Amino acid sequence: MDLKNEDLAKRTVLLLLKNKWLIFSFVFVLTLASVVISLLLPNQYTAKVNAIPPKTSTSSMESLISGLSSTLKDIGLAKLSGKTEGMYSFLVILDSRAVKDSLINKYRFDTVYKIPKTKMTKLRKKFEENLEITLEPEGNYVIYFTDEDPNRAANVANDYVEISNYVAQKIVQTEASFNRKYLEKRISNIDTLISSILDSLQRFSQKNLIFSPEEQAKAISSSYVDLKASKISQEILYELYKSRYGENDPLTFSQRNIMESLARKLSEFENKPGYIGNFPLKSLTKVGGEYLRLYAELETYTKVKSFLLPYLEENRLNEHRQLQYLIVLDKATPPDQKSKPKRSLIVIGTFFGSFLLVTFMILLIDSISGLAREMKEFKKST
Repeated sequence: MDLKNEDLAKRTVLLLLKNKWLIFSFVFVLTLASVVISLLLPNQYTAKVNAIPPKTSTSSMESLISGLSSTLKDIGLAKLSGKTEGMYSFLVILDSRAVKDSLINKYRFDTVYKIPKTKMTKLRKKFEENLEITLEPEGNYVIYFTDEDPNRAANVANDYVEISNYVAQKIVQTEASFNRKYLEKRISNIDTLISSILDSLQRFSQKNLIFSPEEQAKAISSSYVDLKASKISQEILYELYKSRYGENDPLTFSQRNIMESLARKLSEFENKPGYIGNFPLKSLTKVGGEYLRLYAELETYTKVKSFLLPYLEENRLNEHRQLQYLIVLDKATPPDQKSKPKRSLIVIGTFFGSFLLVTFMILLIDSISGLAREMKEFKKST
């Protein structure tokens, strides 16, 4: 077996030596062509900008949810909310078509790349080939842009952050406008309910001469108010999540679990003994129970309103507030050294690639010729 392999190796070397001028010519021509082509390729320059998100407090929605923590703990539901995270990564905006198209139009890349705007998909793909966006483990964003003009490369990289901030600002303002309109409508409905409950409570008090509940009634009312206010607040949040993210979104699903758990707690509070004594809430005397119901309704909606008002005001501010969502740490400057083409790598790669290619072709042709001879001899022998 070793002798057979040795003979095969010698035969291969002899075959290559026999075709040495063919190999040399093929490798020389392709290598020379690669030298010419690499010299004709224009220099490309890569500029980069380093930006970081500002350290800000949690979003309004997250603050709103965390405000319920003490109430949820009291009724054993604190674990249902889970870990609150941001709604999306800023990479969504950086990689958005809105940002890319703005830069394509601003710098007329249709003329730079010689691709008409009627072929926007192809033009955008060419632009993306020269763009790289990375989120580093430390939390900073690095944007690279490559262009034949070093000044344009730096300008595009810097403008990428500026336009992304503008798009993010518009998204936040749109979201704040939606939230404001929704909350204004809900608070207006709550005001109407409070006014109606006040009138009913006043008439009931005058008719039955009831002006203040007993100490037990106060304790009952306090627990009932907290529980029902939490339930209504969670229902509002659930409707808001469902309107913004859809019914099947994980945040909406988690919010629905909280809402349903609160509803069960409230139902048990009203119908089962043990929460306010050895009797359910509905077993109170008719007059005292009606007074308690009206009083609890009034306190409930007053508490819900005070709970929602700060969030409403914050969304009103967000509609007009100007924020920087990415702060430039290292501004892009025109690079003084090209990033590509790597001409030496092109030439070396072509040299070795052409050598391997011509060697493979020679061995393949020789193998085919040998097989043909063997078949011819086999036919003669038969």
